[in-house]
Amino acid sequence: MTTTPRWQAHTASDYDNAMAARCGKLLTEIVADAGRRQVILADPRNLHRELFAPFVPPTHADYAGTYRGTPGTALAYRRMSVASQLDLGTEYEFCLPGEVPQRMVELLKNTHALLGEGSADDYGKLIALTYTFCWFGKIHPFLDGNGVQRAIFAAMATNFGYALSPRFVIHPRPFDRLLAIALEMFARAPAGQENDELGLVAEYLAFFLDSPFNAPRKHIATASPTHKSTSQRRKRRDRSF
Repeated sequence: MTTTPRWQAHTASDYDNAMAARCGKLLTEIVADAGRRQVILADPRNLHRELFAPFVPPTHADYAGTYRGTPGTALAYRRMSVASQLDLGTEYEFCLPGEVPQRMVELLKNTHALLGEGSADDYGKLIALTYTFCWFGKIHPFLDGNGVQRAIFAAMATNFGYALSPRFVIHPRPFDRLLAIALEMFARAPAGQENDELGLVAEYLAFFLDSPFNAPRKHIATASPTHKSTSQRRKRRDRSF
């Protein structure tokens, strides 16, 4: 059985300096260029390839811009797990590779629909942002590359007309253990109940948006609006079979 190399982009030489410069430019483009946002939201594989191709193993160029579970690639059977914040010393697993391509099709379709929802109020839009952010994380379509997750958040927020907070950056990772715990609760919720956890994650993500989210919100500790699901740098482990 063929063994494929493990990969964590941040171990590459000069990774942080290169990514900080690249992602600073990317964030400026996202805010200023509607076309750039459209391309990112239509197919995040292109952005992943753009950002991470310089850091992949030289023998496995397909690690950049390829979903786990893509037939005929080194990622066809690549499983991913992460250290638990809730049950120390254990790990939990992201979506199985065979589920990833179709789940991403559904997620991008739902994201497009959420962006076109004209009747949503500010909290509903915050939940829409959170929905896409959380499901992207649970699916974990790439071996590495959480910067793409944050770029999608920035693109959606800008399309909704919300300014990003000065504390938000695509790189370095602006998240901490509080968000890791909230995302784990989402990812490990029983099937069909994941979206019950969106409100908790939304409270954190709101810190990365300026007005109207920098004021008290009446929705704190209330149930999230219903969005049906269709389907520091945390240590990850990928498993090759």
